[in-house]
Amino acid sequence: MHLKPWLNEKRGRATALAKHLGVSTGRITQMADDGVPDKFKLKVRDFSHGTVTLEEMVRARTAPDDSTQQAA
Repeated sequence: MHLKPWLNEKRGRATALAKHLGVSTGRITQMADDGVPDKFKLKVRDFSHGTVTLEEMVRARTAPDDSTQQAA
């Protein structure tokens, strides 16, 4: 599961994750939108009890941005 849907499933998850990682809730929003930096991936996976997978976090950070795709 991606981070953003996991955060949206239950109220307070973003705040709790921010506290766990020692970052602001705004930074959690950035991670949900732009992908989780490598230094936080294991902590996010463990905090979500494996629901947010490493594979999804890697895919989210490495997937090409649709807005940069040129029309065929």
